[in-house]
Amino acid sequence: MSKSVSDIISAMNLNVLTDVYRPDEMIEKGYAGDMLSHVMAHLQTGECWFTILNSMNVIAVASLNECPLVILTEDVVLQEPVMEKAKMEEICVCNTSLDTYSACAVLQGILDTGEV
Repeated sequence: MSKSVSDIISAMNLNVLTDVYRPDEMIEKGYAGDMLSHVMAHLQTGECWFTILNSMNVIAVASLNECPLVILTEDVVLQEPVMEKAKMEEICVCNTSLDTYSACAVLQGILDTGEV
């Protein structure tokens, strides 16, 4: 089952760091990874990306792979230049205090149950 970007932000109680640019875009699953070249090769349309990375390259990879939602785990925040790049590329970036494993598990629970 899939959920909209807005539904996931709400259900996971995410802190939105940028605007929500594509609130109705559907997310079918999550993808976790911190090695940019690997993420670039494997992140699929319809996935949100979980990472602890905070760099311009995160936004570049998200944009290249048409990823509508990047979730920074472990309370990682964007540096101002990275935030500005995310806004220019219209990539919604949120964060959570959860570690990557836990955040992925929460998303999977939301997708499995269909509850928001």
